[in-house]
Amino acid sequence: MRTQSIPPVTTSEHISDTTASPAGTPSTHAISAVEMALRLARTLHRASKDATVFKAMPAVRRAHGAGVFAELTLGALYRQRHLLQRKHFLRTLAVEAGFANWESYLPTLRSQPPQTLGHYTTGQEYGYPNAWFSTHAEAIAFAEERGGKVVRYGQQAMVIRVEVG
Repeated sequence: MRTQSIPPVTTSEHISDTTASPAGTPSTHAISAVEMALRLARTLHRASKDATVFKAMPAVRRAHGAGVFAELTLGALYRQRHLLQRKHFLRTLAVEAGFANWESYLPTLRSQPPQTLGHYTTGQEYGYPNAWFSTHAEAIAFAEERGGKVVRYGQQAMVIRVEVG
């Protein structure tokens, strides 16, 4: 079977992700908003399977908060996290964005530039300690008063310290 090389799309709807090619030279690959969402869903799915509570529980908590397996308590879902599939995390991302499901979110996501998806985070890329809030509005009020950067984390938010160098 013959495969074709498809050139990367470099419109304003995409951002560049620089990675190293097998030869060691940097190459540019355009990442769409849909790809960003798919990557985050994969990251959350993998995290949910981790043996440590520290890595697994945030992903499970987000899925539970989005109504995935709503009949289970958070603790029960954590103990039965083997039930979680990638589609559940895609639905989680859709619900967090205000949509009922992934299918209804996808057309909107396709039309968004990836720069608008700054809230897509696993939370583990930020150090400790950070101030956590149950709502985005509370985090904004805190950041305005004390400084810092607000980062959405599902329905919650955190304020990270901005290092001045």
